[in-house]
Amino acid sequence: MLAAVAERDHLLFRFSTIPLRLFVDFRTAPEDGPAVHVLPPAASVKERMASIRTVRPGMPKPKRINIVAWPLRVGALDRLGVLTAIRERLGDLDGFEALAALDAAFSDLDGAERAEMRRAITGEGYKTLWTAPTT
Repeated sequence: MLAAVAERDHLLFRFSTIPLRLFVDFRTAPEDGPAVHVLPPAASVKERMASIRTVRPGMPKPKRINIVAWPLRVGALDRLGVLTAIRERLGDLDGFEALAALDAAFSDLDGAERAEMRRAITGEGYKTLWTAPTT
């Protein structure tokens, strides 16, 4: 994972617990620095490309999407050093706005995951497989 952060021009983190995605774009242009965005779920690759074009209009369309299927909780990005590696690369690119956006995105994603876990525990929006026995 750390090699991907060091080598890829962008990464799209797909979480197993929430439908939101973390898009980290290390690409730069004369008028655009690196960027970090939280993206909504997409129903197709075409829709995903459109969402990337919306948040990065000054950058060329990526030739391919580098998706990271993240099987762990959002907080593991921090605990396992992935956020640190992203921060270091953004810092090397003088991406100070992207660093602030990364912190905000991580907070938003962590909050969304906590809310989803709360809903799962309380059953809000979920159906049970088995009904509780009546006594």
